[in-house]
Amino acid sequence: MKKILFISLAVILALSAGLIGCGDGDGLGDPVTVKLLIRTEDQRKDIGNYVGLQLEDLGFTVTRQYGTSGDLSPLWYGSDPDDGLWNVYTAAWINTAVPRDEGSNFGAFFTPLWSAMGPLWAAYTPTDEFLAVATALWNNDFPNMAARQALFEDAVPMSMNDSARIFLDDRTSFYMQQADVALAADAYGGTEGSRLWAHSIHFHSSGVPQLPTGNTTLRAATADLLVEPWNPIAGSNWAYDQMPISATQDRGFMYDTNDGLCWPQVASHAEVTVQTGLPVGTTAGHETWLTLSTTPDPIPVPATAWADWDADAGDWTLAGSGVTAKTKTVVYYPTGTFGRPLHDGSTLDEGDFLFYTIQQFDRAQPTSDIYDIDYVAEYDAFMSHFKGFTFNFTDPSYDLVVTTYDDMFQLDAELMAFENQWFPTSSYGPFAWHTLALGYLAERDLQLAFSESKATAASIEQLGMTSGPSLAILAGYLADVQDGGSGDYRFLPYPNVLGTYITDGEIDTRYSNLAAWYASKDHFWVASGPYYLESVDTVADVVQLDRFGSHTDSGDMWFFLMDPVPTTPPAHTGGWVDTIVLIVLDDAPAFSQLQSDDLDIYIHGESDPDLFADVQADADLSYYLAYGLFDELTFNPAGPFFANTGKLNPFGIPAVRQALNWAIERSYIAGEIFGGMAAPRYTCVGTVTGDYINRYPALFAATKLEYAYDFDAADDIIEAEMLAIAGVTRHTDGKYYYLAP
Repeated sequence: MKKILFISLAVILALSAGLIGCGDGDGLGDPVTVKLLIRTEDQRKDIGNYVGLQLEDLGFTVTRQYGTSGDLSPLWYGSDPDDGLWNVYTAAWINTAVPRDEGSNFGAFFTPLWSAMGPLWAAYTPTDEFLAVATALWNNDFPNMAARQALFEDAVPMSMNDSARIFLDDRTSFYMQQADVALAADAYGGTEGSRLWAHSIHFHSSGVPQLPTGNTTLRAATADLLVEPWNPIAGSNWAYDQMPISATQDRGFMYDTNDGLCWPQVASHAEVTVQTGLPVGTTAGHETWLTLSTTPDPIPVPATAWADWDADAGDWTLAGSGVTAKTKTVVYYPTGTFGRPLHDGSTLDEGDFLFYTIQQFDRAQPTSDIYDIDYVAEYDAFMSHFKGFTFNFTDPSYDLVVTTYDDMFQLDAELMAFENQWFPTSSYGPFAWHTLALGYLAERDLQLAFSESKATAASIEQLGMTSGPSLAILAGYLADVQDGGSGDYRFLPYPNVLGTYITDGEIDTRYSNLAAWYASKDHFWVASGPYYLESVDTVADVVQLDRFGSHTDSGDMWFFLMDPVPTTPPAHTGGWVDTIVLIVLDDAPAFSQLQSDDLDIYIHGESDPDLFADVQADADLSYYLAYGLFDELTFNPAGPFFANTGKLNPFGIPAVRQALNWAIERSYIAGEIFGGMAAPRYTCVGTVTGDYINRYPALFAATKLEYAYDFDAADDIIEAEMLAIAGVTRHTDGKYYYLAP
C-alpha cells in the first residue's frame, strides 16, 4: 500500500461559518462567522492570528479558539465535516524521510485517496479531471518522465483551483540536545521524524558511544504526546505519537536519513525487474543488496499468486491465467526472521506477516467483519495497479521470499523494495497478530473501531492499544480467547490461511504471553524494536520506553548514516540507553532545562532565530537542522451549507478558497513570523525537493508569480462569490451577513 512520508503536526485553524450572533438590527441577518482554531505551541499561534486578521479584512466575522493539538484535534480531525465544527485548519506536517517523489501529494492533500486518515479526507470532492490526474501520480501511472511532467503541469493548476489546502511555508528547523547526545537525525524529519532516532541514539564521550550501564536514562521532551489513539491499522498519524512508536518497531527496510532511499534491516536483499523504458533507476552504493534488471516483455504473474481477498470464503482470490505486470519485486528474509523476539516473549512468525497482508485487502470487503467504507478509496487505488504476490515459506535458504507483481513503479528501485517489503509494520505502527486479533473481535462486535472515521460514524471509541477505555474491552476479549467455554476460544484470525502455519499450542502461547504482558504493563502494544513501551501516563503526558534486551540487531547498524560517524563503537546489540522518559514541554522551558542539565534532548523542531542563536552560543549544547516541516491552511470542504446544521460555510466554495491564496502574504509569514527561518511555499510540492528545484522549476516559478500577494484581487473574487449566494449581503462596514431565505 502507499506509504506517505509525512505525518500531521496539525497547526489548526477552523472556521465554523454559521448563523451565530444577534444580527445587525437592519434586517441583514447574522454575520457570516468563521471560527478560527489556533494552535499555541509555537509560531503557529502567530500564523493563526495573522490569518484571522486577513479574514476579518475580507469581511468575515472571526471567532478565535486557542488550544494544543490534543485540544483541537477532535474538531477538525475527528468530526464529520458536515457537523460544521470548523471551516479552515492551519496544519503543519513533517516529512519523515527525504522526499524522492512529490507526485503523491496531490492525492494525499486534495482527494479521498487517503481517506483512511479520517472523515475530512472522505469528504473531498475534487473534479473528475483532477482526481484522474492525482490518481495517476498517486499510482505512478505514466510511461516516461515526459508523461509525468505533463501530469504535473495539469495537477499544479488544478490543485490551486481546488485549494482545499493553501500551502504557506517550508521551515528550517533545529533540534536541540546536549552535546554528548548523538543520533541519526533525518535531513527532512530531524529527530522527531527520523524512524531511526531510537535505533541510533546514544551518549558519547569524544565521539565514542557509551554502553548502557543498567540505569542509563535519556531525559527527553517534545511539544505534545498521546494526541490520538495508537493502533497500527488506522491509529495516530501525529508526529508526536509516531516518534515514540518508531522506537518500538522494526522493518524489512529502513529509510536512509540523508537521501530518502533505504537500506535493509530485517530483510537481506531484493531484486527488482521492470519493463524496458520505465523510468526506474538505482543509486551507487546499493548494489550490495539490490539488483535492477529490465525486460522487454510484460512480466507473467503466476496463476496461483494471491491477487485479492474473498471475505466470504475467508481465503485468497488467485490471479488466474494470462495476467501480466510491468514490475516484479522480490524481497528475501533470511533464516532467523521467524523467531525474532517480540516484547511480550513471543516470537515473530508467519502469522504476523499474513495477518498484516490480509487486513490490507479485507478491510475493503463489504462482508468483512472489519469493513471500513472510508478505506475503500485507498484500496481501489491500490488495486488499480496491483497484480498479485506470492509468499514462499519453504525456500531452504530463507525464512520467507516475497514476490510482488505490480504495474506501479517508483522512480528509485530502492523504494520499490521498500514499498513491497510486506513486513508487519505499517505507517501507523507494528503488527502482532495476537494483539490485533483482539481488536478484530472488538470491531466485529462494534465495541471499538480501528479507524477514526468508522468510530465516528458508529458512535464508538476508536481502538487504542495503550490507554483509555479500549483497554478494558480488549482485556475482556483476551479473557474470552483463553476461556474454553467461550465461542472465541483460541481465536485465530483468518484461520483458512493462518491455520496452515499456527498451531493450537502456538495460539495458547501467544495469548498467555499477552496476558502476562498486559498484567505487567497495562497495555497491548507489542512489537520487536529496540525499545518497548514500559508505561503511558495520559494525565501527566509521560511515555516511558525501556531497552529491549533481546533485540538482535547490532547497535552500530545505523551509525554509518550519522555525521560525524561515531568512532570505535564498542560491540553491542540493541538500544544504547536503558530508559527513555518522554515528557511534554514548550520550547522555552525545554531550552532552560537543557541549559541546567535537567533535560538531554528536545525532540521537536523549532524555527525561532533568537532561540537558535542561543543554542549555537552554548558550547554544552548541539543541534541538528532539518527542512521537512511545512505549514498550510486546510479548509472544510463541506457545503456551502453544512448538511447537519444548515449553516453557511463560505469555504465550501472552491473559488473562495482559491482566492485566499492572494490574501495571504507568504513572504510576511516566512520573513516576519519565522524571522527568515522559512521559505514561502505555494503548492503541495516542497520548495527543497527534486521535483521543485530540478525537474519542474519553470512550472513552480510561474505558479508563484500567478499567486503573488494581491489582497484586492482576493477581496473582489470573494465578494462576487459570496453575493451570488441567496441571502448574503455585504454591509457598508465591509462585513458579510446572511439572512436565510
